[in-house]
Amino acid sequence: MKKSEKEMKEIFNRDIQISDVVEMRIQETYKQLRRKPSRRRTRSVQRAAAAIAVVCLFVPGVVYASSRTEFFQAMFGNETRESNGVLEREVDTGKKGKDAKVTVTLPSREYVPVDEEQAQKAIGAYVSEEPIVRKIGSHTLTISSFVYDRNGAMMYFTLEREGGVTALAGDEETNLTKGAYFTDDTDFYFSCETKNGAFAGENTYIDMKKSTDDKLYCYSYILWNEPLKDGDVPELMLQTFPCARRELTEKTKTETERIRLTDKEPVPVKKIDMGEKGYAEYSPITLSVDMAKGMGLSKEEAEDPYYLESIEIVYKDKESYVVCDKEKNAENSSYQLGAGTYYKTVFNRLVDVDEIEKIMVNGVEFGVK
Repeated sequence: MKKSEKEMKEIFNRDIQISDVVEMRIQETYKQLRRKPSRRRTRSVQRAAAAIAVVCLFVPGVVYASSRTEFFQAMFGNETRESNGVLEREVDTGKKGKDAKVTVTLPSREYVPVDEEQAQKAIGAYVSEEPIVRKIGSHTLTISSFVYDRNGAMMYFTLEREGGVTALAGDEETNLTKGAYFTDDTDFYFSCETKNGAFAGENTYIDMKKSTDDKLYCYSYILWNEPLKDGDVPELMLQTFPCARRELTEKTKTETERIRLTDKEPVPVKKIDMGEKGYAEYSPITLSVDMAKGMGLSKEEAEDPYYLESIEIVYKDKESYVVCDKEKNAENSSYQLGAGTYYKTVFNRLVDVDEIEKIMVNGVEFGVK
């Protein structure tokens, strides 16, 4: 129903009460608008600025939609990271003399644009919406979004501190190798576990384009050491210390807080069970393969990630996503983990599970029905 000019004026003159979460999202929007636009974007930015008062009237849904959009771009897209070819780096071994440095080869990586409509359809309903904020000493941790399935998870968070973040360290090199890490100067530490005791390995990528000294934008890719049981709940294990990590001893008393990361259900996984010929589970965000079945490996070999040679996802249109290929030195996943005989990986792009024709692992075909 159309409103009169008088009614519209009354609406825009009202005091609007908004929550802290909404206020944070609005301020982020203003920051985006204050950036100097290119000529191609000028009209769209002007339209956004003109519409912001109207947006505020419907802010909860818009805020969460904006949050999911930011999450999709951060975790799956290529706006803040660039593809690279095979690289060589000299690494300090900590030894002296001729063995002080060793040359290592880093695999090529390819990042692709994310289809936000597809992402919303595939996992939008499972992405947490309300940020979790914790003041930890002089640092502020904000977990903006979290999504998980029974094999892995993704967490988008920021860490900020006036005068510079000192708890977490990372740069372009750690983004290519081991990921960001907690420093010896920090007086806290956090990791992901579940209510039933499953724990996570992770790799944290720092967005070097958005981050500043005072605020780091971080994308954490997570894999559980065992498949989560129905009803299991991911939690953040936050430990705080009365001293710096380097000063910790067995007698140091630490405080631990368990923080539930989401009220959302896990992303559903699909299974390919070929009996002794092969077993795999997959979702739009992860893949888990039992290397003890169908690969011709002994149990000991199946437990060693060294024997994973290649993974390729072939779509119905014959396009393919090479997750990894050791022979070609290509690695297009965000994190990998060997857990028993299972090899798990978090994808570096969103996978359309409805369009998969087959998954190839070490040349073994897992056909999708």
